[in-house]
Amino acid sequence: WDHFQRLILNAKLMTRDRWGRLKVNEKRVAALLALTAVHDIMKMEMLLPELQGEHGPFHGYNAGDTIGDHDVALAYVMEFFPSLLPSFQGLDKEEQAS
Repeated sequence: WDHFQRLILNAKLMTRDRWGRLKVNEKRVAALLALTAVHDIMKMEMLLPELQGEHGPFHGYNAGDTIGDHDVALAYVMEFFPSLLPSFQGLDKEEQAS
């Protein structure tokens, strides 16, 4: 339990108040849940984005390339088209960046 608690605290999912009680960081948990919901969506080949000319190069991909790496594809959509991921777009900018 001690290791798990340390992991949760290090991830800032919970904090301790001045009396040492654990408190849930609701914004951080919402960010984790949003990422969990979308993290593998780009493994569906039909959803892989094509890099738009004004965004290239991007992580080794050039304009017109289909971004085949699902993690890079998700990063691209999050950066340039966040409205396609409403659960991500609804997060604060600070949480989006985390």
